[in-house]
Amino acid sequence: MNRHFGRYLVQCSLILCMVLLCQALSACGNIYDIDTLLSGSKAASADSRYTLCTSQDDITSLLLQTMYENKDSCTFNVPDKSYVDADAWLNSLAGLNKIHCEYITYSGFCQVTAQIEYWDNYPIIYAYRSNDISALNEQQTAMYDRYCDILSSTVSSSNPDVINELTVHDYIVNNVRYVLDRNSDSPAYDALFNGSASCSGYTEVFQTLMDMAGIRCIPVTGQAGGDSHIWNMVCLDGQWYHVDTTWDDPVGGDGTIRHNYFNITDDDILLDHTIESWHPAASGTDLAYYNVLGYTLFSSQSELNHYLASQVKSHAASCNFMTRGFTPDIRAGVKCGKKTVSYRVLATERT
Repeated sequence: MNRHFGRYLVQCSLILCMVLLCQALSACGNIYDIDTLLSGSKAASADSRYTLCTSQDDITSLLLQTMYENKDSCTFNVPDKSYVDADAWLNSLAGLNKIHCEYITYSGFCQVTAQIEYWDNYPIIYAYRSNDISALNEQQTAMYDRYCDILSSTVSSSNPDVINELTVHDYIVNNVRYVLDRNSDSPAYDALFNGSASCSGYTEVFQTLMDMAGIRCIPVTGQAGGDSHIWNMVCLDGQWYHVDTTWDDPVGGDGTIRHNYFNITDDDILLDHTIESWHPAASGTDLAYYNVLGYTLFSSQSELNHYLASQVKSHAASCNFMTRGFTPDIRAGVKCGKKTVSYRVLATERT
């Protein structure tokens, strides 16, 4: 799966600013570099117009604010050039697509200018929380309006967070078709208005709607299906879960909304994904998809046989369940019902 959000080549251009001052003296000419000129002078202080960042947290906070304000660059000061770590900034700020930084070294500080490209999610969420869309461009305003429409039709303050999450998940899977588009400038816009997107589009739309709904959510990057991939994690009742709307909407599917990748653990996602970015541990199962959807979990064929026999006996039209640790034999289970029945199984690779 292609991810447009993933790490890009970081270009950092070092500008060695050597200012030479020639001063004519009666006996000789002296040459000073900028360190000598500024040493002990007022000019050695960082330019007060720009924020002085003394930690990586300060820098990422400033970059985050720049994205929220829908700006494409920021300038700041740091104590020295060792603080310039664009690779770390890419890793720590989800949705930061590209960064090009230049810095000038002075005596006692370093001035950095960062040019950035990032998800539309940041200014849109800032506009939503501040109730001020004045900083949004035309495309972002259209996306903002569409997000608000989707939110009003899927999320209710009277519902538990997990139900709102499930409704948003199902909306995305039902209304977006997966395409591998490596050239899209805005996969989220494609998902909202064209009904098709790469995994980055699925992830950004889900992220934005979770942010608007007040549900803590982060994107996670890694590999899946032999290609770069991105998906989400949500925090519900203090527990983290993986959510992959892209892989719940498989290419060539039959239109059935799947929940194989809805609220699953690290162990579950690692069956067919690898994780490359930092992420919180996900081991809880209280709000795992089989619990939320009311699936019964079986760990042996004998348990499953007993369950299926009871379903046949009660003339159940359908039943949902999950197995773990064995490959279920549905035919054997149905035969235990002592009746002749016809059945159709919608199986998933994860059960």
